[in-house]
Amino acid sequence: MKRFLFIAFLTLGVGLLSACASLYPANRLGTVASVSDGDLQVCLDPRASSLAAGQEVQLVRRQQVGNPKFAPTFRDYRVGTARIGTDVSGRCMAASLVQGKVRRYDQVFPAPVDTTPR
Repeated sequence: MKRFLFIAFLTLGVGLLSACASLYPANRLGTVASVSDGDLQVCLDPRASSLAAGQEVQLVRRQQVGNPKFAPTFRDYRVGTARIGTDVSGRCMAASLVQGKVRRYDQVFPAPVDTTPR
């Protein structure tokens, strides 16, 4: 009986760990490398699909919420949108801020079809 419980808990633990690893947002494109007024430099992740010139992207900030004494809880906040510039060669590219306030290390996601805030 003890052996069965040990195997059951081990299987449950491995299952939970694999589920946690698979919850990473697969549609993330990259991060904001630098910000200067309304000009941004966006660097893509190695596995991200390339962006087209003039494409709009959504900028998201990930912040820790809750009590810092406990395990961290993060929330994603939409902070703005940007339009990719004409030079899209390479991993990093220029973009112009359309709306919002952006900081360095904000995450870049594809723009949603409907732009109504939720």
